[in-house]
Amino acid sequence: MPVIYLVRHGQASFGKPDYDQLSEQGWEQSRILGRAMQTQDLGVPLAICGTMRRHTETAEATLNELGLPAQWRTDTGFNEYNHKEILALDWPMAADHGEVTAWLGTQPNPRKVFQQRFEQAVRRWQQGKDNYSESWPQFRERVLASIYSLGNGLSKGDSALVFTSGGAISVIIQHLMQLNDEALLTWNRTLINTSVTRLVVNAGSLRLVSVNEHLHLPTEQVTYR
Repeated sequence: MPVIYLVRHGQASFGKPDYDQLSEQGWEQSRILGRAMQTQDLGVPLAICGTMRRHTETAEATLNELGLPAQWRTDTGFNEYNHKEILALDWPMAADHGEVTAWLGTQPNPRKVFQQRFEQAVRRWQQGKDNYSESWPQFRERVLASIYSLGNGLSKGDSALVFTSGGAISVIIQHLMQLNDEALLTWNRTLINTSVTRLVVNAGSLRLVSVNEHLHLPTEQVTYR
């Protein structure tokens, strides 16, 4: 059966003006993943990326370690939701990176405080309480359309590496496990950078084989953003 490997991007640049790039640790996580995947029977995998920089940088590092050309097909369906817009509509301060950074610096546990504010904003988005450029149902629909389109285009023995984000992977898990909307936050909170979630395609259906595989990472390389 065809196999799809959903790869969450490496650690991005949390707290920096441009979050959408890998940190040095994110690059190393991606190289470690590529080396670990050399033991998998991938054949010549189809590589697919969302269009975000953290997706393509993860793909570049992973594919290089696999000895494959750093080439991929892009699919905007695998892009993350607009976290900046979602956060700013619920927490106006978030529109000013410098102000948020300074405020978080006064908090005893800034990452925890930020996560709480972020999850509050995402729940508001899911409830449709503001005018967002992409609604929660629209986000789910585009992610699922892309994963099913990919699955239907694979043949027996094919494999695909999809470099994407935690939100998109969480939507796919939520759908296949028939979970409620809160699953977006539950899974997005726990998916590890460069973790692999594995699907198989069987007669047009997608089946979840494993979630959040990360045994390739040493303990000191485990991160969640």
